Amino acid sequence: METLELPHTVKVYESDRKGELHLRSLFNLLQDAADRHADSLGCGYEFCLTHGIGWVGANYHLKINRMPQRHESFVLTTWASDRTAVCGIRDFKAVNEKGDLLFCASSQWALIDLNTKRPVSTAKNLPNYQLHAERMIDTKFPAIVFPELPETEIRFPVRYEEIDLNKHVNNAVYPVWAAEGVPHDFRLTHDIAEMEIAFKKPAVFDDEIAVFTQTDGLTTTHKIASSGKEKEFSRVRILWK
Repeated sequence: METLELPHTVKVYESDRKGELHLRSLFNLLQDAADRHADSLGCGYEFCLTHGIGWVGANYHLKINRMPQRHESFVLTTWASDRTAVCGIRDFKAVNEKGDLLFCASSQWALIDLNTKRPVSTAKNLPNYQLHAERMIDTKFPAIVFPELPETEIRFPVRYEEIDLNKHVNNAVYPVWAAEGVPHDFRLTHDIAEMEIAFKKPAVFDDEIAVFTQTDGLTTTHKIASSGKEKEFSRVRILWK
């Protein structure tokens, strides 16, 4: 199956105070689509688990034209667009019933050995799955540079509900944490236009989280780390509109 199409209608519990799809719900939908399509290609969760390997999210690049509204229907399409020595590249697009592109994303997933946590060869460990060579965002996932002296900092504990079946914080949580780093009045008057995420290390239940934020006009850069800065979990760059 070269591409996978998943129709979806925004539920009331997926809607935020503006009546739009929650950011975490958006990333949950991307993960679900990726998981289902990987299964159809023969390299999904169960295949990887039985072979002692696993997909780990390394990067996302998301562009949002408009968040879908409560009860709005759209089709989320995903496909494997490329593969490197140790990574798979996956793209997404969401189109509503009028044919409008609501949001799109490109993502990079590292294949690791579950015991050593080290990257392993995609060619040697995966079936030769079919690629659909279309990129929604032309990106090589460049490094996100964070200044040494952040402007603001917020702290909070990892919550139990944020832990997934891999026993660490789910990837859909980090972009939400980053967006919490901006002032409330700014968040109420601005929407996310674009977001880049680089995952570093998974946070676990006992971690105390610190989100460090630097602002440059409508661009905010965030470093998500442990409160003592001994562990860095993610870096996020957001362009607001």
